[in-house]
Amino acid sequence: MEKQIPYTRREAEERIRATLPARPKESHKGSYGNALLYCGSATYTGAAMLAAMGALRAGAGITHLAAEEAALLPVRIRLPEVVCHPIAGVTKSPAALGEADRLVGARGAILIGPGIGRGNGSETAVFCEALSSLLATHGAPLVLDADALNMLSGDPAATVALLAAAKRPCVLTPHPTEFSRLTGLSVTDIQADRSAHAARFAKETGTILLLKGSGTVIATPDGCTINPSGSAALAKGGSGDVLAGVITGLIAGGMPPADAAFAAAYLHGAAGEALEKSDSPYGVLPSELPAAIAREIARIVDKRAFSL
Repeated sequence: MEKQIPYTRREAEERIRATLPARPKESHKGSYGNALLYCGSATYTGAAMLAAMGALRAGAGITHLAAEEAALLPVRIRLPEVVCHPIAGVTKSPAALGEADRLVGARGAILIGPGIGRGNGSETAVFCEALSSLLATHGAPLVLDADALNMLSGDPAATVALLAAAKRPCVLTPHPTEFSRLTGLSVTDIQADRSAHAARFAKETGTILLLKGSGTVIATPDGCTINPSGSAALAKGGSGDVLAGVITGLIAGGMPPADAAFAAAYLHGAAGEALEKSDSPYGVLPSELPAAIAREIARIVDKRAFSL
């Protein structure tokens, strides 16, 4: 197995303090990049909202959301900070992915997947072709989650080859079942040695892999780390959408992708722990996580760093 670093909570928070960019008084929205989210659908309207909240609370300078109107409508009402781009849906108009780098500009990050649905066979094929074209060009880092991963699944060897040839940084955020679809391994085998399988996949593909679950694994081509925070309060639909948004927002703000994946996993877990104390592991809502994550950042980072 590749090198594994077992972080204590103190060490994890020291890493976050060291890698989270400061926010000088003279900075402006352009200083912290564009987070572009391809999320949500008529069925999963909440995914877009949750991912956007995550990106905003993680500090993205401008958060863009490209989605069908059913997913945009609640965001327009509740999150006026988000720039909305109506499309027919990522699986129905995958050509919209061709606009990604133009919308992000020189600095930012792109999230694809939460709540977009899998589409029918032909839609999936066209989506994968559009995503392949995006991967084959230099540009902003990609965060691939949920149905973006599911639609890439089916031929593990082809998936590895596609990702290994990518010309831009990629962060993948599967849960064990999604990772099973990507690799062809059984969930039982994956769970028996999560670190080894995640590290091997990251090395073969040159990607950053965040394998969700208890003891979330963050693997890079050089090895892996285990997130020391977490709570059963996170075991609820929508929590992963927030996590993907936070990773995207941190990268947009200037954090290197591997550090952003680690920081997001830790902050997400710590926020779940904090909310569990008041609401129990049963009662925490994923929509409460973004604000709690912001409070964790305030707790961890010396406040002087915000006014350098």
